[in-house]
Amino acid sequence: MKISQALLEAKKQLLQHSIPRPLLESEILLGFVLKTTRQTLHAWGDREIAPKDLDHFFEALNLREQGNPIEYITKEASFYEHIFYVDHRVLIPRPETELLIDAVDFLLQEHGVKNIAEVGVGSGIISITLALKYKDISLIATDISKDALDVATCNIAHFHTQENNLKNKIKLVHTNLLDGVKKDSLDLLIANPPYIARSYPLEPHVLLEPHCALFGGERGDEILLELIEVASTNKIKFLACEMGFDQKESLQEALKKAGYRADFYQDYAGLDRGFVAKKIS
Repeated sequence: MKISQALLEAKKQLLQHSIPRPLLESEILLGFVLKTTRQTLHAWGDREIAPKDLDHFFEALNLREQGNPIEYITKEASFYEHIFYVDHRVLIPRPETELLIDAVDFLLQEHGVKNIAEVGVGSGIISITLALKYKDISLIATDISKDALDVATCNIAHFHTQENNLKNKIKLVHTNLLDGVKKDSLDLLIANPPYIARSYPLEPHVLLEPHCALFGGERGDEILLELIEVASTNKIKFLACEMGFDQKESLQEALKKAGYRADFYQDYAGLDRGFVAKKIS
């Protein structure tokens, strides 16, 4: 079968299973199998696909038709112009989380933030992105999931060079929140924690992601409230978190009581999605 024919057949199958962006996803899957770009696929439209590659392609297509996220099939996800390894052990990066990076940029550029802790490192996208952007920072990144830390280790190794020295800039710790971590020198605590209420209805494909990275408790804001308490107790000057769209009121109150002044930001849909807070008392 030729590349152009395979793409048309794949698009037809994905469309039948109500998969969004069927042509794009067909191109991504075939590009993954053939280890090439979508642009090259179209340039090679008349080329025959080797039988083993064709079998691999339709196996991947079948997984997608069953509702498996495409990122788990290709084992990669894009975040802040970088490609990260992901699998079923970690949350799939969302575009909204890039806004959290943007929200703390001014802290690193103008407030001399050097020592950072990330809680819930997952695949490592936040810590690695910050470490690649800023040469003079050091990070402690924790996660309660050993599996997630294994994925973060893989991504750190992938992006590590002698020049950026990521393996030494980012220290991974297996713990809950910041338990057992030295906190007295921390300038910033950053997190994209689980913040979905346990009863909130999610699409089936989202439920394939680790539940410990999705659900924050009965209300959803429980871990965020714990993070505020940890930051305040340890007098961490800055706190930056992603959050649920309906949690601003409870978090604003908690931050104020903890002595933080917070600026909230919105996501691409105009929904409240996170905050950056400074300790003022």
